[in-house]
Amino acid sequence: MSAPATPASFGLAHQLPMTFGQMLDRIYRLMRSQLKLFIGIASVMSATYFLIIALVGAVIVIPFLMQQQTNPDPAVVFRIVFPVILVTIPLQLAIFAFYLAASIYAALQANVGVKVTFRYSYGVAWKRIGRYLWLLFLSYLIAFLPVLVIELIIFAQTGLLAMNKQAPTPAFFLLLPLEVLLLFAAMVYGVIIAMRLSLAFPASLSEGLTAWDAIRRSGQLSKGAKGRIFLVLLVIYALGYAAEMAGIFILVPVIIVGSLVMASLHVHVASVAGIAGIVLAALCFLAFIFLWMALLWSAFSTALAVLYHDQRLRNEGSLLAPLRAGEAQA
Repeated sequence: MSAPATPASFGLAHQLPMTFGQMLDRIYRLMRSQLKLFIGIASVMSATYFLIIALVGAVIVIPFLMQQQTNPDPAVVFRIVFPVILVTIPLQLAIFAFYLAASIYAALQANVGVKVTFRYSYGVAWKRIGRYLWLLFLSYLIAFLPVLVIELIIFAQTGLLAMNKQAPTPAFFLLLPLEVLLLFAAMVYGVIIAMRLSLAFPASLSEGLTAWDAIRRSGQLSKGAKGRIFLVLLVIYALGYAAEMAGIFILVPVIIVGSLVMASLHVHVASVAGIAGIVLAALCFLAFIFLWMALLWSAFSTALAVLYHDQRLRNEGSLLAPLRAGEAQA
């Protein structure tokens, strides 16, 4: 596959380690200059997630609507929900691995002054999709296996009670607070380990490393930098959360005003105009969430590319040789 890469106008990456503010500024400049490409890449993940959520909702809700059950049997709910979770979680992880590889590759190339296309970025991700799936699975397992085990224990306890139609026992109420505390501790541990593994995808894409080698490489690069990595990602999350709240605060009043106008005009909800208004409001809200997800995950991917480059500078000095992501795929 030949790389349709062209020099970009947003400049080369820093050749000296950056300060915290310089990293945030670099992420912002890359996002602004490559916004169309990054949102396009992220739209694949956002659209697929929306589709999965719609299908899951249909699988869970439609059987109860057909049976016209206002109070569904908890045992039936458990038997439907549990298989759906087992199917959708691996599917979501696979989509996320595919997206991460494409988006981080595009961000890595943008950071060194090379502009790539949507098609080529996903082509790079598809060429070694098995490696990136395995890398994401290993990273998730290493960081969040304790969380998964505790969640499964809690879910199994609740499911058994529902299937056997039993009232919660005193032992259940005694164990539940302890399990919640353990779950919180496991999440804190998982976040710390996730920071250690956060540079594995950029390392694998840039240096052509296998999953295990990329995990070890990430551990080396993130040594002494987990706090910095966490703060950068936390700032991006905080900005994303603020943007989400601002969007909701704008959309909700608009929807309320629209509803009041329709009521003053005596437009019934069941009428064509009423249904059209509800559909329009729902589409506006979904479009906002879609765009917000695409921007947030694009910012995270760009941040990981910038952090990876910066940590290589801190650990290895000046990067005289170009990143090999494009070369490996040529």
